[in-house]
Amino acid sequence: MSGAVQIHVPEVRLAKLIRTPGGKPVADAMRDANKGLEGLQKDCLAELGGVLDRAEAIVAKGGGAYAPEVVAELYKLVSATIGIATACGLKPIDTMLVSLADLLDYLNGARTWEANAVAVHLRAFRLLLHTEAARDGTGTQAILEGLRRVSQRFAKPATETKPADADADAAADLE
Repeated sequence: MSGAVQIHVPEVRLAKLIRTPGGKPVADAMRDANKGLEGLQKDCLAELGGVLDRAEAIVAKGGGAYAPEVVAELYKLVSATIGIATACGLKPIDTMLVSLADLLDYLNGARTWEANAVAVHLRAFRLLLHTEAARDGTGTQAILEGLRRVSQRFAKPATETKPADADADAAADLE
């Protein structure tokens, strides 16, 4: 059993291709990729508009009262949509969707419904979708911070009481 030991190291073709000069420069590749994403933006906006319409219809089914099936359906729609807006260069809409998903999670955990808090999120969705506010600016950051505060109000344990005018304050923050 003695003899020469041979070690065979296979050639990694990908490494060789990466080191080989030629191809498109990174700056050109990035520019082309961004151009491709801009071409998809119209479809993305249409998809997000459809999501907003479905979300409003789901909320209307609840009739302003806590309904676990409504919360679950809305949460499923919202959470499945997260990421689409960022892919289209509309990251603030994704931030709003995450805030809405958090709110729905908190409400479901407390087995309660806060129509005004959900409505504030959906109005912000419409605003961000139909204006240049979605392009990220100071006003957009203020909207997103207001939404975060709204959802965080309901993250507190149920033993703490929420001020009766919390929803009115939240709506005023966004106006």
